[in-house]
Amino acid sequence: MSSFWNWPILVVGLALLVGMLVAYEVGLRAHNRLRASADSKKSGSSDEGFILSGVLGLLALLMAFSFSMAVDRYESRRDLMLAEANAISGFDLMAGVVKQPLTDQLRMALKPYASARLAASTATAEADRAAARRRAGQELAGLEASVRQAMRAHEGSPAAVAIGNAFDTMADAAANRNALAVAHLPERVLTLLAAFCLVSAGMLGYAVASERSRHRMASGALFLLLALAFGTVLDLDRPVTGAITVSQEPLQDVVRSLN
Repeated sequence: MSSFWNWPILVVGLALLVGMLVAYEVGLRAHNRLRASADSKKSGSSDEGFILSGVLGLLALLMAFSFSMAVDRYESRRDLMLAEANAISGFDLMAGVVKQPLTDQLRMALKPYASARLAASTATAEADRAAARRRAGQELAGLEASVRQAMRAHEGSPAAVAIGNAFDTMADAAANRNALAVAHLPERVLTLLAAFCLVSAGMLGYAVASERSRHRMASGALFLLLALAFGTVLDLDRPVTGAITVSQEPLQDVVRSLN
């Protein structure tokens, strides 16, 4: 995403709210200039209402579409976190079926890897998360060497297959979480949604210009709700830095159990 969409959510929401208020006032003045006799000509008001209804309906569709995408990503992050926690726990369980001292070797290699994966999920700074992911990758490579050694020691037995499958499941879970962590809503979707908010505000101002009351308070409340909804979409799209985040407690419990 561009740097603008990475700004603090409060700043983006306030900027959108101010933009809609400005667009509303522009719509009011545009109507007064283009149709100076609007107060005496009521025939166009119904047409303006139909156009405004269409614009607001399309805005609602775009908002629902963006919100649905953000919620789906939130649910996917939660499911993948649980899958990784279960995979790490399952690998620890499978490590117990191999011969000593390979069991202790696998579990000792698993501890720093699990800790690095937890840090990659909870660090607030992007640089710290990237460093934790790199450290987890290095630990995973060392753990893979121990897994291969254990599989050779149990070649031809069910234990070799079990420990190999457990390692693959754990590695796949980490790869899936890494991929989803850097995936965001497309910038064009967010830009289009913000543009429709501004256009809708301008159309609303144009449509109510012919009325004796300009409905500024009601319109301002609507714009505030739209800004809050837009901010919620952005918040859901930020896995760690947002206010709405997936609890990492299951993964934390697994790491504590390893220690």
